[in-house]
Amino acid sequence: MSAERARINPSKAGLTNASLVGGIVVGIASMVLWVAVTRELGLGGTVIWGAGLLVSAAVAIWTRVADL
Repeated sequence: MSAERARINPSKAGLTNASLVGGIVVGIASMVLWVAVTRELGLGGTVIWGAGLLVSAAVAIWTRVADL
């Protein structure tokens, strides 16, 4: 391990605004894609929209956490 790497404070290597913005953008984009695909397939309704929101939220959270 290099001396430079040993001086990194793990408490300061946390979530940043960039990861927050990235997560939000990816979540919105995945919801837009979900709506486009379901509309093309002729699907709709509350259940489909709810599933899309759940999937989009999961993708957004995963993107934010994975961007560490």
